[in-house]
Amino acid sequence: MRLSGKLIALGLLFLATLATGLWRGNTGSPAFPGLLHKPLGITWIVYTGIVVCYAWRPVEPRAAFLSAIVILAVTMVALIATGSLLTVPQYQGSAWLNAHSITSAIAAIASGVTLRLLMLSGK
Repeated sequence: MRLSGKLIALGLLFLATLATGLWRGNTGSPAFPGLLHKPLGITWIVYTGIVVCYAWRPVEPRAAFLSAIVILAVTMVALIATGSLLTVPQYQGSAWLNAHSITSAIAAIASGVTLRLLMLSGK
């Protein structure tokens, strides 16, 4: 599969994860959306790691690319941590939900920068 197809798949996985997260947050019984949201999120993280791992060699601005990868990795770990805390009833306050939302936005930006640098590399 070409890089453009992989990037489209990553974008669709992220949008599906975001949509199921919003669906989970807006329903009264979050069991079914939660069963979709977590596997989609893990799939997005793993597939992003695979795409970045196999395509990082020819990228020329190494400092920017490595910075974007580090930010992306930290936000992915933070997404898992805040998402896990949101499943515990005593931590379902708005502070953790806001942290999860902000981390999602930062992950989207870091993912976009990383993928844009991959596209500019011409692979």
